[in-house]
Amino acid sequence: MYKKLICAAIVILLCLSVLSGCNVKYNAVMYSRVEKWIDEDFLRENRVKAYYLNDDYDENDDSDDAPEKYIYDEISPRSRSFIITEEAEFKSIFTACPISVDFDKEMVLLYIFGNTYPKREYYLKKTVLDNKTLNIYVKLENKDVCDTTMPFQRCMMVKLDKLDITEVNFIKI
Repeated sequence: MYKKLICAAIVILLCLSVLSGCNVKYNAVMYSRVEKWIDEDFLRENRVKAYYLNDDYDENDDSDDAPEKYIYDEISPRSRSFIITEEAEFKSIFTACPISVDFDKEMVLLYIFGNTYPKREYYLKKTVLDNKTLNIYVKLENKDVCDTTMPFQRCMMVKLDKLDITEVNFIKI
């Protein structure tokens, strides 16, 4: 009796895992932390609302009017998304990327955003193509830790089959 229940539970779990995986289409693979792969000048030019190291900060200056170590960028947008379909553009942005991309068949999506969870990963949950807009649904890893920090610039990359799109939206669920 118990063996049948256990087998039935395993079969149900396998079916559910297969069905949930069907939401990620176009051979999409997400890389959650790619800041280290990206050119520093590109990151500086494409800031988002977050805290950044103040260029005027001097750790040896202990005067009352010394500049703060970090400054908050209030002017930049909350996030930026890029659709990269050409190898030359990819190489100008990603200077240390260990992932190979065949731009005849594949493309890369880059998402830059302000994040407050330095110890958590994001996972790709679903891809939905609506006309020429691709919606990428991502989920933050649940952890029972207190790891919230001041907002910092974070980047994620999705490599997928080449699609005819003009817009990409990253949606956190």
